[in-house]
Amino acid sequence: MNEKIKFYNSLDLTLSEAENIFSNAVDDSKSLFHTPTLSTFINKKISSRTVVLREFNKEQRFLRFHTDSRSNKINQIIKQPSSAIHGYDPSLKIQIRLNGQIKIHQNDEISKNAWNQSREMSKICYSVSSSPGKEIIAPEGYDIIKEEIKIEDGYKNFAVILFKFDYLEFLFLKGAGHRRSSFDWSNGDLISNWLIP
Repeated sequence: MNEKIKFYNSLDLTLSEAENIFSNAVDDSKSLFHTPTLSTFINKKISSRTVVLREFNKEQRFLRFHTDSRSNKINQIIKQPSSAIHGYDPSLKIQIRLNGQIKIHQNDEISKNAWNQSREMSKICYSVSSSPGKEIIAPEGYDIIKEEIKIEDGYKNFAVILFKFDYLEFLFLKGAGHRRSSFDWSNGDLISNWLIP
């Protein structure tokens, strides 16, 4: 069996592969799992957006993302924290889906640590003069001019999204036979299963 697909017939190795993919994607901006899709609810509708993976913690089963605290999604998430993450990389032929709950952190130890670890280029984004998604007449007046801002002032608009997952589904596509599996912690202990692809 090819070394790259040693997880092919093992549930334990499949879960390890999923964890390694997310762990490596934190610092690998070329990985498609570095920018997965986060889906949340707006009332009874689903809203999806691309997010940037900043941290993956396999022991506590959470992914960390950053967002603007003025964004409409903040209140939407607080009202309905159930959410999902989706990632797919055609070069790996792997899809990973996660279900879980989001907790927002603003102006606390978690957000401060995340802010301090962020690069200046990332911090600049939080200095835009108004909230993301607001309707405007023309975009020019909202461009960020680096020389005119105090980067650290952007912290007041900074928030951390911690997505804690209790379900992971893994799909590997292969001509000789696909492999699909699920890993469920929703009742406490891990329950792992093979699924029909």
